[in-house]
Amino acid sequence: MFRRSPALRFLISLAIATIVVVSLWGVMIGSISSGDPPLNLSQAVSIDDPRFDPPAESAPPSPEPPPLPLQRSDGADYDRLFAQVRQVHQQCSFAPPWYSVPANPTNFGDRFRTDIRGQVLNNAPLVVLHETAASAQSALDFFQTPHPRDEDQASYHELITLRGWILHLVPWSKRAYGAGNSAFGSETVQTNPRLASSVNNFALHFSLETPPQGWHNGWQHAGYNDAQYRALAWLVAQTGIDPQRITTHAAVDRSGERQDPRSFDWAKLNRYLQLYRDRPCGDIPS
Repeated sequence: MFRRSPALRFLISLAIATIVVVSLWGVMIGSISSGDPPLNLSQAVSIDDPRFDPPAESAPPSPEPPPLPLQRSDGADYDRLFAQVRQVHQQCSFAPPWYSVPANPTNFGDRFRTDIRGQVLNNAPLVVLHETAASAQSALDFFQTPHPRDEDQASYHELITLRGWILHLVPWSKRAYGAGNSAFGSETVQTNPRLASSVNNFALHFSLETPPQGWHNGWQHAGYNDAQYRALAWLVAQTGIDPQRITTHAAVDRSGERQDPRSFDWAKLNRYLQLYRDRPCGDIPS
């Protein structure tokens, strides 16, 4: 009978161990998720399409008559502001791609012209900057899912993807639920007796898609790319809103829990803001 030498036995054992390790590695790799699905804009509508911003209705009010002196606003001032920005976009040869991907009506509501005490409101528009802390597609999936409970509702007006595309989620005439329990200096409005006052009634909420390296709860990440800063600056510049009324979710939050947008470069944003104020059509690559 053929007798194996120690060296041969070692080589055979090594080969068997290698096969086992490779097989286990293949099983492990096969079980790892391929990551977030790519951004799906198959149902999106371009800003050049007449269907871009159809009349939107927020969730129907509670069947119980509110025992409060609230008066709804038609949001006409914000509609005019949006129309102004849209007109500039349509006149520019180079402008960031802009698509409508509406949030579910449960995730936004009407603006109000009075608060729960009946006080007439006259706050000027405020821009609040955010980040998604996840992929743009994850954010879209959440915003397009019905959330009947007030505590679960959230939205932005615009979301800027890693490619520098602008996604229009909520009509500007409506109140996006971007910053609960918030105040800008002394400015805050309460429209729901069950919830803390906030800036939502007079805010425009613009969010940046967080880069994959930032999908965590840490205090910082690698930051946003040039295409995102350009698109954000172009959008904000065309509103004509006072630079002193551009702030962040972290700055208006009163809970101490919000820190977005993390790793934000104000100097870069301000450089591009100046560019697009002076030259509205700028040099944004298509």
